[in-house]
Amino acid sequence: MSGTEHRAGQVVVEMLLVLPVFLGIIFSIMEIGYVSFHVILLNHATYEVARIGGMTCGQANPGTCPQPNGARLSTVMSQIIPEATVVCQPYPTLVDPQAQQQNCELHCLGQHTIKLIFPISSIILSDKGTPGLKALKAVVAMPIERPLPQ
Repeated sequence: MSGTEHRAGQVVVEMLLVLPVFLGIIFSIMEIGYVSFHVILLNHATYEVARIGGMTCGQANPGTCPQPNGARLSTVMSQIIPEATVVCQPYPTLVDPQAQQQNCELHCLGQHTIKLIFPISSIILSDKGTPGLKALKAVVAMPIERPLPQ
């Protein structure tokens, strides 16, 4: 046996040792990009729902916060991301001394669960108890627009 035959066998063994690690790194980078895309999409969708909810909440008594139309906001979210859910709740902030009315913010929580693609990275990135799935959340606070009282 010559030295080149031993060398060819050594290259195959080294490749078999390094290839799974290399592919795991490459697939993890691609999976992180996939998850990042869905995080950005969920943040944008939740922002749009909060914006619409803040502008269309309606009137309430000067000392209370108006309730958003939850069914309408869920419909808007499902038009952007069909599998996502959104829950919006008004919270009081400061009292406006000039208008003598309570100001409020609309806090919206968007949730979306995505299925991870690659087998090695999905083990690393998935949530505990749900292999291959990653739950994403986005929270947005938007001021509720109300006209001044007459």
